[in-house]
Amino acid sequence: MVILTIIIFGVISYSIINGVTDTSGSAGEDSDARDPVVFIRSYGNFSQEDYNIYEVMPEAINLSRSELSEYMSLQGGPLVGYGLYYKGYIEICWNKDTEVNESTMDRIYSVWNKNGKLAGVEDIPVVFSLCSKYEGD
Repeated sequence: MVILTIIIFGVISYSIINGVTDTSGSAGEDSDARDPVVFIRSYGNFSQEDYNIYEVMPEAINLSRSELSEYMSLQGGPLVGYGLYYKGYIEICWNKDTEVNESTMDRIYSVWNKNGKLAGVEDIPVVFSLCSKYEGD
């Protein structure tokens, strides 16, 4: 069950990150090329010595999902998406067309940090990036 969860979250994370940050293709009016990701801010401890990211991070994501729904762009919030990045942190994509607000980022991180502690990690590592809103195919 744990392996299946890891695979599912890996595929979802990969899809979210590639859908938002894929810069392949030629530039032009009819191009599907997306803007590259721009780093905004990071929170937490990026040392992975105290926990297994593939056990802890999916649990933290599940615990945070309902609390973060109000911040998602579909609900009028600034977030395009989030997921486990292969380097061991949660990447949060902030809509590039929405003003960056540090107090909102602090509130969002407090949700992650609280649920990260419940999942077994102190100071969960999170990176906010400025991303294009994914419009689908």
